Amino acid sequence: MSSKPKLKVGFDLDGVLLYNPARMMRPVIAFLKKHRWLVKRKKKQFFVPRSKFQQWFWWLLHKSSLFVAPGYQELKKLVKEGKIEAYLITGRFKHLEADFQRWLRKMGADEVFKTVYLNQQNQQPHLFKEQLIEKLDLDVFVEDNWDIVDHLQRRFSKSNQPKKIFWVSNLLDLGIKHPYKFLSFKQVIKKIKQL
Repeated sequence: MSSKPKLKVGFDLDGVLLYNPARMMRPVIAFLKKHRWLVKRKKKQFFVPRSKFQQWFWWLLHKSSLFVAPGYQELKKLVKEGKIEAYLITGRFKHLEADFQRWLRKMGADEVFKTVYLNQQNQQPHLFKEQLIEKLDLDVFVEDNWDIVDHLQRRFSKSNQPKKIFWVSNLLDLGIKHPYKFLSFKQVIKKIKQL
């Protein structure tokens, strides 16, 4: 009798594994992107900080990730019980590596994740995550950024091996429909247990 294969799940860091109230700003950012005369940028292009000042400001913005999200202990338990294989995939850029390493220690990440990935080459975050989801052949990926969720859903819903893209949303995004939409990380873990 063969056992059920272990579910392979990837998790974003900020706004997913780390509680980040700044994700409430997503609708404002989406508005600015939609009205390109305010911000000159392609729809699916993320800002990459290059100067020392920009990198410092980006570091400061990431300080809005306040604490490990409720539900993380349940994730640890799922991994320990051998029910899932967990991967941490963050779009954070290379200059945030020291803060990333600090969070890994604080979370005890080496006990939870098979591998952790930082965006070392400063790629566009949605493309970086897409490549890793495909390479690792993940069953599920959990993300909080709607632009990335939308990109990944379009990309993987049409593939030979569809992936479930879970979205940790917020109350301001009630009008956006998505098949795997959750208001908290705890709700995500509850759903993963049911798969």
